[in-house]
Amino acid sequence: MAKSSKQMQKHIDAIVKSHKDELDYLDANTSLYCYLRVSTQGQVDEGHSIENQRHLGQKTATKLGLTYVEMNEGGKSSSTGARPVFEKLKHGIRNGEIKHIWYYSRNRWTRTSVEDGLVKQNYFKKYKTKVYEGENGGLRNFDDAKDEMLDTILTSVQQYDREARAEVSVSGKRHLSRAEGKNGVFMGGTINFGYANVDKKWTINKEEAKYVKKIFSLYSQGKSLKELKSYLDLQGVSPRRSSVWNLGTLHNMLKNRVYLGEYLWKDKKSGEEFDIRFDAIISQSIFNRVQKQLEKNTKNKGSNLRKYTSLLSDFLVCSCGERILGNVRQTQNFKVYFCSSKNNKWKGKLVDKCYNRRTMNMDLTNEFVVSQVKEVMGNSSILKEKFKEDVLSKKSIDSSQIELEKDWLEKSIKRLNTQIDMTIVSISTNEVNHMLLKTEDAIYEQIKKTLEEEKGSLEDKKSALVKEIDDLDSRKEWLDWITKYGEDIEKRFDNVSTELLEGMISSIKVSPTFALNRDEVEKQVGHKLVVKFKQPIVDDSIVYDDEQNKSKGYNVVKGNKELDVGNLAILKGGRGKSAKKKHRI
Repeated sequence: MAKSSKQMQKHIDAIVKSHKDELDYLDANTSLYCYLRVSTQGQVDEGHSIENQRHLGQKTATKLGLTYVEMNEGGKSSSTGARPVFEKLKHGIRNGEIKHIWYYSRNRWTRTSVEDGLVKQNYFKKYKTKVYEGENGGLRNFDDAKDEMLDTILTSVQQYDREARAEVSVSGKRHLSRAEGKNGVFMGGTINFGYANVDKKWTINKEEAKYVKKIFSLYSQGKSLKELKSYLDLQGVSPRRSSVWNLGTLHNMLKNRVYLGEYLWKDKKSGEEFDIRFDAIISQSIFNRVQKQLEKNTKNKGSNLRKYTSLLSDFLVCSCGERILGNVRQTQNFKVYFCSSKNNKWKGKLVDKCYNRRTMNMDLTNEFVVSQVKEVMGNSSILKEKFKEDVLSKKSIDSSQIELEKDWLEKSIKRLNTQIDMTIVSISTNEVNHMLLKTEDAIYEQIKKTLEEEKGSLEDKKSALVKEIDDLDSRKEWLDWITKYGEDIEKRFDNVSTELLEGMISSIKVSPTFALNRDEVEKQVGHKLVVKFKQPIVDDSIVYDDEQNKSKGYNVVKGNKELDVGNLAILKGGRGKSAKKKHRI
């Protein structure tokens, strides 16, 4: 613990080191260090509270005949995060560079009465620092037992007042959520980019909304977060709390369902959740596509093991649920696939126990899987020339039909959202009536149960429609893929790429296989691989309406989406060989 305290002190000293010079040249005996802080960044942006504190601090300095020195913490919460300016003040007191301090109120200064007592004991009294507070700059007294007791009581009263006001604020938000949730009520804080707080309601900011739509569109087309940042910065568009965009903010925006018009407010004290609904900025379809792109782009984030490209790493998934990664060390000619479970557990992620403890030789695994995939795709009736010609000839018609179907589904989702909003209205009304004792407990519980079931049913219907949109987007991707790669599909495998496989493969599940060794001990002897295709092309076929006259037309009989390609055995020396088992080589 002592070592930890020393390390913390070194960290604090490092924080203030860069500010040492500005503390040195001021006369500690004639300077009043005024600590300014508000609880949220929003209050900083509005300026009123900080400006008022500055005015009162300057007034107190003039009254005492001291030089005003501003120590502005800005919008730092006293309950979370570091407060570097607060630490600088303590550092200055400890080094004898600060003898006079002023702050507006104790709830701006410390978190609790306990913390205030520690600061008072270890800094103010120990280093004989004079402390002034409030509008009139009253001097805190702790010279005798009576003054000490009164000062402690005042600190406790201010802490109680702060906690009481916080409870009133939360209670008010709870009531607003119940009574006004259906009207898109805004619960406070900094509203998301793309929206404005108009009369405490979520309202679309049309100027910002066009940029929200643009970055979702660009990202769905394959643009990177860095390219989105560059675009917004060059357009002169600023985020809420900075002059330029950062990648983390953009990543969070792209994941945020608030742009679908959905916000879930949670009461931290009770754990109760409230639905807030308002107008959406983007469609369900583009949100789905962006989530897929985000998942794809973040698969290898932070992994030094992906310095070199491995063909199947984007598809391989272990039976334990974790991803299979590729590890390439070119200088040692070492190339393997391995389960990331152990690495993830080391990083602190909660993972299931994994029995897949052996690596797979990368080159052999690539060859083994690609040969099976090539055969399936080469034999697929869906991908054969006759069907391909039909698909390509009506591609533009099919694409237009997909967009029409998606448009209809988006409208259906909007209608369901309206029904969900109406149900939330009824739920809110029932809660308010019960709170005002207008409804008996039994009736309230029955109404609540019925409405919650109705809301759940509507949400299920909405989820089904979202899935349909997702399926249509997948169909569109399939049409685009077959247009690009459909011609001479087997020849494409002469120089196979991840992009080629992405068009047809969803995932490859890897499971360990076991057998008894000579000592009758069960050991892992290999890996079982199951390829999941995006289209039902495994053993599909074509049935002609008239075998004697094939020009009359045909029907495509769908096959399966999964193919068990068999086992890849582990041999001594770390290399494996394919075991012929229910698969073609």
